[in-house]
Amino acid sequence: MNIELKSDRVLSQSESLALERLSAEAFPPEEHDPQWARVDWHVLVWEGDEIVSHVEIVERTATVGGRPVRLGGIGGVATLKAFRRRGLAEAALKVAVDYMRQVLAVDFGLLICAETMLPYYGKFGWKLVARQMWIGQPQGRVLYDALIMVLPLCSLDWPAGGIDLCGPPW
Repeated sequence: MNIELKSDRVLSQSESLALERLSAEAFPPEEHDPQWARVDWHVLVWEGDEIVSHVEIVERTATVGGRPVRLGGIGGVATLKAFRRRGLAEAALKVAVDYMRQVLAVDFGLLICAETMLPYYGKFGWKLVARQMWIGQPQGRVLYDALIMVLPLCSLDWPAGGIDLCGPPW
């Protein structure tokens, strides 16, 4: 296993195609999927010459209770079925969290997850903070129902109040 963190801007065409395949296997499209944010960084887990697991990072300043909060958004956490239950996504998530804390110096990590994944992220210190938030979409600002978890990456406490991602979700 080899783990690499890359800017979205420098992905090769073959890496982009591999990520599309991984995403399609892990996340079948939903009829009412929102428009997603452009990814800033990718944590790629390689087995030989194949990308088998992946985590996306989006850097964003959002507001919580009207207050600006610097976020490192985690999305696209996925592993090919044949490689699951080996700790690959966990290793990629650790690299992503370390990068957000040490390099991006954001206040919190934020992710959207399915209810079945709450225990998984909870064991790494992520906390459920909301069940909806405002997101930016082509038609304007809309309320998005989702389970939102955060991970403190600094000494701040998560502020009270509604979340506005100030852009599309990840």
